[in-house]
Amino acid sequence: MSVLKTEAITLGRTDYSDSSQIIVFYTRDYGKIHTIAKGFKRNSKKYGTKTIDLLTCYQILFIKKEHSSLYTLTEAILQNNYQPVRNDLDKYYKASYIAELVKEFTEENDTNKPFFDIFLDTLTGISNSTNSAVWLLSFELKMLKVLGYLPELRSCINCKNSIQLMREVLFNAKEGGVLCELCQSNIRNGVVVPAGAVVIANKLVDVNIHRLERVKIQSSICIEIEKMLRYYITYILSKETNSCKYITFR
Repeated sequence: MSVLKTEAITLGRTDYSDSSQIIVFYTRDYGKIHTIAKGFKRNSKKYGTKTIDLLTCYQILFIKKEHSSLYTLTEAILQNNYQPVRNDLDKYYKASYIAELVKEFTEENDTNKPFFDIFLDTLTGISNSTNSAVWLLSFELKMLKVLGYLPELRSCINCKNSIQLMREVLFNAKEGGVLCELCQSNIRNGVVVPAGAVVIANKLVDVNIHRLERVKIQSSICIEIEKMLRYYITYILSKETNSCKYITFR
């Protein structure tokens, strides 16, 4: 048995008893973990917080026991509760969506510090930004890249021609990328996307996350990029996320 300390963001929680909860965290040092928070629903000075809130960053202490994947949370010190997200329904829905993506795309105890940093920076960005749509799209694309799911967005996956001068392309999830007009004749499934939107999406993959506030994208282009990404993410997960239906771009 060992006591561990790490930075963590709350992904989910369920009641376990009148005074305790099961809390799912995504942590910097240990990946996604499930913890039991005994007594955290009671008013107590012992734990430094009355309850564990969703979409909140904490410094946590937990006990890891051998032969058990359920750890015991002993302390949670608030780092950032992203208050602007809680005061703005649009921001809250987008933050909830990225938290759901993290929960669905990650495995238990699979550490990925770069992904944690992307998640943390995106929550901060959505909280502070006047353009949360760009932060959301950037997160989806950077997530796909760092987790190894990024599709081919630069050129046709069949003929390898650049899409820069094309008007429209077909994005096919099974093929893992875009197809030009000449190469899509035998492909039945997919979504048609303006090539310009795909080019912009590709640029978002590599743009420095700390410079995103300078990036401006028309809402119509955001809608096209999100249409492509939602289709692709649904294909990878074999289901639609619960929170995506509340996402809007304006």
